[in-house]
Amino acid sequence: MSSKQILCAALISACAVSTTSAQDLSLPGPHGAGKRTVVVTRPNATTFNAFLYYPATSTGANTPFDPSAVPYGGISFGHGFFQAADAYESTLQHLATWGFFVIATTTQGGLFPSHQALADDMRHGLGFLEQANLDLASPYIGAVDVSAFGMTGHSMGAGASILATANDARVRALAPMAPAETTPSAIAAMSNVSIPVRLVCGTQDGTVPTGTNALPMYAAAAGPRQLLSIIGGWHCGFIDTPALGGFGCDSGTLTLAEQLAIVRRHLAAFFLLHLRGVDSHWNAVWGPAALTDATTGLQRDADARFGPAAARQAGAAGHVLDFTFSLTNEGAQPTSFALFIENNLWPVTLSATQTATLAPGGSTTIHVYVTVPPRSSFSTDRCLISARSDRDGHTRCYSRIGARRL
Repeated sequence: MSSKQILCAALISACAVSTTSAQDLSLPGPHGAGKRTVVVTRPNATTFNAFLYYPATSTGANTPFDPSAVPYGGISFGHGFFQAADAYESTLQHLATWGFFVIATTTQGGLFPSHQALADDMRHGLGFLEQANLDLASPYIGAVDVSAFGMTGHSMGAGASILATANDARVRALAPMAPAETTPSAIAAMSNVSIPVRLVCGTQDGTVPTGTNALPMYAAAAGPRQLLSIIGGWHCGFIDTPALGGFGCDSGTLTLAEQLAIVRRHLAAFFLLHLRGVDSHWNAVWGPAALTDATTGLQRDADARFGPAAARQAGAAGHVLDFTFSLTNEGAQPTSFALFIENNLWPVTLSATQTATLAPGGSTTIHVYVTVPPRSSFSTDRCLISARSDRDGHTRCYSRIGARRL
């Protein structure tokens, strides 16, 4: 291949990467967002109302369901203290446009809510989706991916989402927003949450401080975990229309529109990766792109580690550089890993593309072989080596390689 051909191939590859990374997940997805009120039946035969947001042919109340990309995952949402469930409508609609059913209970909206009852009703919302998937009279028969359920919520509802998830094996991903400590304790319950978690907070939250709420929740989580801090974000900045006209609300550097756009982007990326399996978003969730986002700060623990985090070598044309890495399972459960190479321009191969199962604390050695090409090609190369956990199929750790021709 000539240097001109190599350059063209590289540019095509770069454009493909740019197109994927440039996709703005703060904007609506390919569907409209329908909304309707549904009746959810509890196991004791009592009922409650919930708002169901769903992929639709257009956005609005009771608009036709869009079955073009079924099955869709389901997300249960919990509202904040004294807030209406549809006060968060822009975020719930947004998730529907990206291919999710979102069910938001209207219960426990008074001055003396039961956190446990809210958590239970959030779980019953997932039960409603399971039943709708099997109901011959339902427009959603066969349209719900019951293996792809998530939870989210705000403040009290975020704490309740943790309580619900800790007791529900159906939930595959959890993303509480500005989570508040609850009764019973959401902090304590987090030790029973072993699925991927993304806690989303604001650095200027004057109502539910991160240091006494989300931070100990992050520390207690038993699985892959993230604490995503929106720089300049505030507690009521997660709500479209706060109760009482915003009386008693805090404020922050960001405008409401700016914060909601950031929230939409990060929730969509997290759930698209972990519930819909869109692996192109892994870099924005677990990879280096997640650390270079100027709007957020990130603490994360992928339950696995590549060491060293980066390595560089140089060699003459035709020489094969041997990079040696250690991959360690830092989680509490055994898992194996699939290995991937991305963004390389030079020939790169791995000693293995799949590991054996590693016990907690167990490690394996991975060799990455880079062949230095002739002088007619690029003089340097950089690539990303990632290990995807087979336990949840989406969480990754990674390392970077730099190579130079002498």
